[in-house]
Amino acid sequence: MKNKNTSLELREEYIKVFQKYSHVLTQNQYQIFHLYYIEDLSLSEIANILATTRANVHDTLTKARNNLKPFLFIE
Repeated sequence: MKNKNTSLELREEYIKVFQKYSHVLTQNQYQIFHLYYIEDLSLSEIANILATTRANVHDTLTKARNNLKPFLFIE
């Protein structure tokens, strides 16, 4: 159960960081991050909306997280 709480805490932290530091993301990273974390859509749903592959959505989301990672837990 601790894993789930840690995961939820990390998700909440990413959302907080996104709201403050989204300017470090590319437009595509911003859009995918928003759809995944804010709109709570799945990778497949995002791929369908953006007419791309699930793998591309996953890769872009990973890059967005990596760009936001330096700002996690700094406050």
